Amino acid sequence: MNRSHPSMPQGPKTVGSIADASLLDYPFSADECEIVEFRLDGLLKNLQQVRDVLIKLKSSPLQTLITARCTTEGGLAQLSTEQRCQLIGGLSPLATFVDIELANLEEMQSAADQARANGALVIASFHDFKKTPSTDFLRDKIRQAIDLGADMVKMAVHHNNVEDMYRCASLLQEGQPIATSLMGMGSLAPVSRVLYSQLGSLLNYGYLGGKETAPGQWPASLLSQAIRASKRF
Repeated sequence: MNRSHPSMPQGPKTVGSIADASLLDYPFSADECEIVEFRLDGLLKNLQQVRDVLIKLKSSPLQTLITARCTTEGGLAQLSTEQRCQLIGGLSPLATFVDIELANLEEMQSAADQARANGALVIASFHDFKKTPSTDFLRDKIRQAIDLGADMVKMAVHHNNVEDMYRCASLLQEGQPIATSLMGMGSLAPVSRVLYSQLGSLLNYGYLGGKETAPGQWPASLLSQAIRASKRF
């Protein structure tokens, strides 16, 4: 992990996520989000256009993030480990961040190493679309990310009640030895995402266009406004 990396966020940032090829012509703006995420699993037929957009954004104030998920990770395509490594490795020279599921990070270490060699930061991510695991379980995921050499850890969990949100807020307030992003999914997601940004969650995901890419996302423009209007705790 490298907190001194010039691309490492020093405060909460809004990530605008796209997984639909119709959005590759989107008028990306730093007023709407600071980072654009490309869900490659939803853009497999448009990789050349993705490359062209990444090249274009290189000369803009925006940062970029790429990820390629298989269906078991909430992805939009059934991709093998080798296919995901090729996708991420091939486009990592043009990306600021690459996101690899924590459970697959060891197996995809070649892609992570290639991304680092190309100057990108590696995000180890964990998703639970049904529940919020225990605090000890989430602490263990953070330790795993550190042990595997990730620069950042991202955890997206489903909140079924306010207690779930309270535990995650407390986890952020502990302070972590790695740059951390945490977000809720479900009916409490909108509230949790603003609160967690106030508590230090660095990457805070919304969607561009008219369709969310995860349950409970804000439109990126509204999330960005809310984060900018909120004071850090």
